[in-house]
Amino acid sequence: MNHASIGATHGGVLVCSSPRHAAALHRVERIGPEVVAGIPLVPAGAGPGHQVPGHVAAAGMPRGACRRTRTAPEPSPRSDEWCERQWAAVKAVCPRCFNDDELARGVRTIEAGSGHPTDRLVLAHFDELITRYADHLAFGGRLSERHPRWASTEPLPGPAGLAYQVSYEVAKTVTASDGWAVGGTVAVEVAAEVAGRHGFTGGYTHCVANTSAWPESDTVHAHLRAGPGECGRVDVHGAGGRYAGLLYVTMTGFPRHDATGARCFDLGRHHVWTTCGYLCVPIADAFVKSPDSPSAVLRVHRTWPEHHPPPDLTFPEIA
Repeated sequence: MNHASIGATHGGVLVCSSPRHAAALHRVERIGPEVVAGIPLVPAGAGPGHQVPGHVAAAGMPRGACRRTRTAPEPSPRSDEWCERQWAAVKAVCPRCFNDDELARGVRTIEAGSGHPTDRLVLAHFDELITRYADHLAFGGRLSERHPRWASTEPLPGPAGLAYQVSYEVAKTVTASDGWAVGGTVAVEVAAEVAGRHGFTGGYTHCVANTSAWPESDTVHAHLRAGPGECGRVDVHGAGGRYAGLLYVTMTGFPRHDATGARCFDLGRHHVWTTCGYLCVPIADAFVKSPDSPSAVLRVHRTWPEHHPPPDLTFPEIA
């Protein structure tokens, strides 16, 4: 991959006309009649009753995610560490744009801290890249945390009861926009008179396999009981997973640069060309909603013996 100061324009950028690609960029949400409103209470050690896939993909940059800034190399899509299941998920976004033929042309991973001038150029103009070439993007991620904890009450010493309220509001974006994937923002609050008021706000993304819609808001009023010699706490977890992976920028549709088959695009008043099929940027902290969860959050009641350390804030292991 290389770049030069503002080169000649080599024709317009083609936008993929695949119906599957269009569907990945524009999601239609329908809440089925079988969906029961409510914020589920999941017993510690029990399964939540919905999926959190090990590998996901989405059209566009996942909302709320960030570029990975560590300098240790991300597994390359051509290395033994790379997961074929992650690549299979990405191909489901659009087989025309993300396929094995393009992969065989090569992959360039844009690393933070790289001294290569084109790597520095791409990262310096990353916002322009995802906005200007939104139809060329797909995220592929591997699960790093299931059901991240979003809010908790303060610990309650027993014997005592705690009346509490959990509520959330979802601001949805059902069309990929400015390079960001379909998804939105979820705001969560857990409140109790004697255990504090705590909240969380963050972005979420739909994977291409999504089959459910979250209600725009929901509230539950409930009670936690801590017995004699116990302490208790209410934890609120997101209904989905946190993922790390790669943002793929496909060269499909970009004009030819020269007779070698290289393709090119303009970025930051420079002309970038490459013989690779994909440029990839490592991405971290992408929260992707469960594809079939009817609620944005889950509740878990945690109790433990007094004078013992409280349980950690991760979702309880499923027995």
